[in-house]
Amino acid sequence: MQLKTLTLLGLASAANAQTLADVLAENAATLSSLTSFLQSEEVIYELFANAQDVTLLAPSNEALARLNATPLANELLSDPNYLTAFLAYHVLNGTFYASNLTSSPTQFLPTILDLAAYSNVTGGQRLQVQAADGGVSFLSGNGELSTVESANFNYTGGTIHIIDNYLTIPAPLPAALLEQNLTALVGAVTQAGVAETLTNARDITLFAPNNAAFDAIGNLVSELTVEQLTGILGYHVIVGQTVYSSQIEDGATATTFQGGDITLRVEDGSVFVNSARVVKADVLCANGVIHVIDGVLNPSNTDAEPNPAESTQAPAFSGASSTGGVPFTSGITVPTSAPAEPTATSGPDSGNGDDTPVEAGAAAQGAALGMAALFGAAVLLAQL
Repeated sequence: MQLKTLTLLGLASAANAQTLADVLAENAATLSSLTSFLQSEEVIYELFANAQDVTLLAPSNEALARLNATPLANELLSDPNYLTAFLAYHVLNGTFYASNLTSSPTQFLPTILDLAAYSNVTGGQRLQVQAADGGVSFLSGNGELSTVESANFNYTGGTIHIIDNYLTIPAPLPAALLEQNLTALVGAVTQAGVAETLTNARDITLFAPNNAAFDAIGNLVSELTVEQLTGILGYHVIVGQTVYSSQIEDGATATTFQGGDITLRVEDGSVFVNSARVVKADVLCANGVIHVIDGVLNPSNTDAEPNPAESTQAPAFSGASSTGGVPFTSGITVPTSAPAEPTATSGPDSGNGDDTPVEAGAAAQGAALGMAALFGAAVLLAQL
């Protein structure tokens, strides 16, 4: 169904005067589990109730029932800081009505999650928004998909959208890579001794070669010194700038951590980094974003160009060939769960009315203060 908008100003004004408690009470059939949960944590509930200029993505009763059946539920209950971070990731930093969320096919909006232990992204960890066929979905950590069921339940602090699945905090870099089965890259950064450096860097963009890419240069791997391997890996990383797919423009260049420049190309509907094709974009991690590519970039071959007509690009390394096994993978294991695939969604129901944007996309001072206060609340709860 398509988004609906209430046009009666009187009803819209009344809705805007509602408190968080009012909205939760009126939607008890869908949000009673969330209400009970928040009210059981009185300090956190008051902070959420008093936050200003935010968008609360509220998991439905069914979503929280699924959460309660997972090990994550016990982890959240046993770690107040983790619980705080989890809740903060469900709050967008700014008021985003349904019309704001559907204004572009893909957006990356800031949340109020800025706790250093869980996010190292300036302005708060991002959440991917996808709009299609009048519907809105969110992609969080490990590509987990959440769809808006009902939108625009406005209250004094902003607006609420009810979603059908809880959001997953993006994992630290090594875990995020393993979630995508990028075992060769994890093994390479471990062997080069740069895993900690990359994990702790702020605002990174990593162009991550898949296992097939490393296999394609397998005969050269044994000849690489640690210094050469470190240089190659550094040529895949931009530090200090998170570049999401919606920002990539044909012909753009960027300076890598290694010091050399890469060239981004958009040809025939595909994105290329030098000659390597992006095969999966926008994998969120704790300190930035990962784009999976099908080739290992060569800092000594910066002029490599793609052939968009070919499904597989030639290696950027002269004389490279496969040895029949993926290098760097010895001793590297992957998690059992596979990343979720996004699907098209139908439109959400409308909530209580007013769809007028209020500085959507702007950082909200009130939300930022709320995150700091929530962190303090978590520490307090941990001491009770």
